[in-house]
Amino acid sequence: MSTPYKTYNLNFAKPDLDDRNYRFIELPNSLKVLLIQDATTDKAAASLDVNIGAFEDPEGLPGLAHFCEHLLFMGSEKYPDENEYSSFLSTNGGSYNAYTGALNTNYFFEINYEHLEGALDRFSGFFSRPLFSKDSTDKEINAVDSENKKNLQSDVWRMYQLDKSLSNRKHPYHKFSTGNIQTLGTIPNEQGLDIRDELLKFYNNSYSANLMKLTILGREDLDILGDWAYSMFKDVKNLNRELPVYEEKMLTEEYLMQIINIKPVQDMRKLELSFTVPDLDKEWESKTPRILSHLLGHEGSGSLLAHLKCLGWATELAAGGHTISDDNAVFSVDIDLTEEGFNHYEDVTVAIFQYINMLKDTLPQEWIYDELQAIANAEFKFKQKTSPSGTVSSLSKALEKEYIPVEKILATSLFSKYEPELLMNYINELTPYNSRLSLISKDVETDEVEEWYGTEYKSITYPKKFIKRLERAGFNKNLYLPNPNDFVATNFDVKKIDNITPIDEPYLLKDDQVSKLWFKKDDRFWQPRGYIHIFTKLPHSHASITNSMLTSLYVQLVNDQLKDLQYDASCASLDISFSKTGQGLDITVSGFNHKILILLESFLKGIKNFKLEKSRFLIFQEKYIQQLKNMLFQVPYGQVSHYYNYVIDDRAWSIKEKLSTMQKLTFEDLENFLPTIFNEVYFESLVHGNFEKSDAAEVNQLVEKYISGSIHNPQIRNDRLRSYVLQKGETYRYETLLEDPENVNSCIQHVTQIGLYNDRLAALSSLFAQIINEPCFNILRTKEQLGYVVFSSSLNNYGTTNIRILVQSEHTTEYLEWRIDEFYKSVKTILTQMAPETFENHKDALCKTLLQKYKNMKEESSRYSNSIFNGDYDYLLRQNKAKLVSKFSKSDILQFYDEYIVNENSSKLIIHLKSQISETKKDEPKLDRTKYPTGELIDDVAEFKSNQFIAPAHKPVKKFQVQEN
Repeated sequence: MSTPYKTYNLNFAKPDLDDRNYRFIELPNSLKVLLIQDATTDKAAASLDVNIGAFEDPEGLPGLAHFCEHLLFMGSEKYPDENEYSSFLSTNGGSYNAYTGALNTNYFFEINYEHLEGALDRFSGFFSRPLFSKDSTDKEINAVDSENKKNLQSDVWRMYQLDKSLSNRKHPYHKFSTGNIQTLGTIPNEQGLDIRDELLKFYNNSYSANLMKLTILGREDLDILGDWAYSMFKDVKNLNRELPVYEEKMLTEEYLMQIINIKPVQDMRKLELSFTVPDLDKEWESKTPRILSHLLGHEGSGSLLAHLKCLGWATELAAGGHTISDDNAVFSVDIDLTEEGFNHYEDVTVAIFQYINMLKDTLPQEWIYDELQAIANAEFKFKQKTSPSGTVSSLSKALEKEYIPVEKILATSLFSKYEPELLMNYINELTPYNSRLSLISKDVETDEVEEWYGTEYKSITYPKKFIKRLERAGFNKNLYLPNPNDFVATNFDVKKIDNITPIDEPYLLKDDQVSKLWFKKDDRFWQPRGYIHIFTKLPHSHASITNSMLTSLYVQLVNDQLKDLQYDASCASLDISFSKTGQGLDITVSGFNHKILILLESFLKGIKNFKLEKSRFLIFQEKYIQQLKNMLFQVPYGQVSHYYNYVIDDRAWSIKEKLSTMQKLTFEDLENFLPTIFNEVYFESLVHGNFEKSDAAEVNQLVEKYISGSIHNPQIRNDRLRSYVLQKGETYRYETLLEDPENVNSCIQHVTQIGLYNDRLAALSSLFAQIINEPCFNILRTKEQLGYVVFSSSLNNYGTTNIRILVQSEHTTEYLEWRIDEFYKSVKTILTQMAPETFENHKDALCKTLLQKYKNMKEESSRYSNSIFNGDYDYLLRQNKAKLVSKFSKSDILQFYDEYIVNENSSKLIIHLKSQISETKKDEPKLDRTKYPTGELIDDVAEFKSNQFIAPAHKPVKKFQVQEN
């Protein structure tokens, strides 16, 4: 049967276990579509990528492309309500997002699979008949402005914009792409421009079907998906627009050979050396920048980082290249420096060029390419599914690179062409004349201020002596190529058993006074992968804030000493982490299982043989102090949960308390502490994947051999994290000022404590959170324009169930508390007027989210490991919660609302994180300041905690019997 669209007959290169069907079609309007049938997916998804981005902003209207992205969601001719799309997705288990890049704009959503057609119908209208209503346009300027202000004190954004501002004005890279109320409101008004008219011009000139790529993933067969794509997207206008071409060089000579001093907001010392390099995007099969990134970014013996660490000059290094636009690409080396390293920045830069000289002298070597190729082949061959929305978003963007054959679009990670000459030509471009150097520290001299973010900086031309040093860098005997990687897997055998039903709980193989051992052989994915989680309980590690900080330092020093091992493993798709928790120390190993036990034993030996060095102690004490200081300068919504945990959780200290303690610690403190850290230890292990029981037993034996203590305390096994119980009917508030004096945003976290955790309350809280999620966002963000960051959720602490609303805003937190209270009052009407079918849709959406199938082994393993860490071993939590949710009536939710949310006996903890900037606060004339803020002020957290009960820890849901065979 003929179709009204063109179908390409392609044979897609797919991972071995990819059971999806693919088809590539072209609609009559030249819009190209990738269709994906996944017959077992729980979530369907779609993404449309427009091959036009912020580079096409008119010179006088920065942020217009980003503004267009915001407005597109606000209604279409067929669905004019501005929250119709978000409401439909939320009610049916969906979510959505979008982003504006330099060269593209990407829109995507996912939803419970049976509602794909309805979601596509609403989604498609944005690209054929959007409204761009005057009211939405006026309001959404505030959202864009709030989004920009969210980033104003972010060093990542500040340095990115400074890098752009210090570039050729004839190339669009220099533009300010986010936009704000000045560029989209004040300035256009002063120039007599109607921003909505300019928006429509931009949309009508840029959003052309021939420049779009659409990806749709659903359960339906490819014919049905193709018919939907045709019927819903055929009316997208085709302007036959040509792809923009930017012929100018992004970095001309005047912007190269410059040292740029940059003063950051946070406390950091960084060096970034950037090079202009050939654009090799079209030579994607050879992976030339990736090879160089692997070598320059290596962390093992002979590497640049290892050399700088030995000198005490650096702690972290990253290297990589990317394309900005056609014929404009950069390669950068970023190094986190110590104070001494920063003082030797010229020597550090010389060392970079010494490593580059070594590469020029020793490359090419085909074995390096072969090793990277083998690793990429294995990763691709055994690639597992990820989130549907992430899948379609990345594929719709990838399809814009039309020089990549569509049938290879899934396999772009493969190394498929060895081109040593290309590699050497690329490396030969890494010269002092193609470079510029950024020095980032609070101590640098500055004399200029960047226009959009206010970043202080100073540019100076490379001094002649410096140039000569770089030209004569020569070679360094401490720098050499990495050795062949012993961790590269070669055995991928999996003994698959057909026709078995996967089990949903791991087995208990051992349970004694020292340890528990859990095991589950992979019976779902049949992948040559494994996950090993080791949870240790060490009461000494959290007995005091001093012990906690000493343990944190110890973890950083161990990871530093074993970085060589960790990096080699990571290159071979094996990951091992060593981290501190509120209970002790955890080790997690994951990746191809062939050599996973070898890695684990090597790492455990490293822990056992750890040697404390005073020079590294001082470096990492300085680094940890820096990290703690910088936590106080994070965006407010990134900090507010820390303050909440500080007030409500046992074993929690404030950042300032940690900082004060860390500054006082001595080398002798750590030296005396370490011999006792493993004295009292209890551990639980989970071995999950392509393993046998004998492998699990070996893991347990290895842990006992290398880190078991000499003292056994049987009480430790029941030691778990716990939270405080608020007194009934009481509201408490904790207030603190942001440390950053320049941040205009405040943040409130409004938490209603429902009560002690039980399955029914937790299920009701989850359903209530599902119901209010979209109205909360729509009212507080879209309608009231409180700020860009607004979200709500259920929140299970250690032993309690809660509901929270978080808002970051330029408004005062008192005002935000009032608006949250008013929103909660309006929920009564939302619930009482909710149609029965809408309520059932919410239940169905939540149940289906809870019952989603695992997409990959990592998801399954994480579910088990979380249950073990929590100590309830409730591996069937989601299934049981879904059963409870399915039985709830509308009256149950109304009773929940009346009893826990607006009742006089409701218990609340409200965190006010306040901006120091008060004179710019927005107008709040209706706020009754005699009523807000509410609650008893907590001015002494320790005293507050001493007056509260502590919640009981979660109990194990059942008695697990040890499996003897």
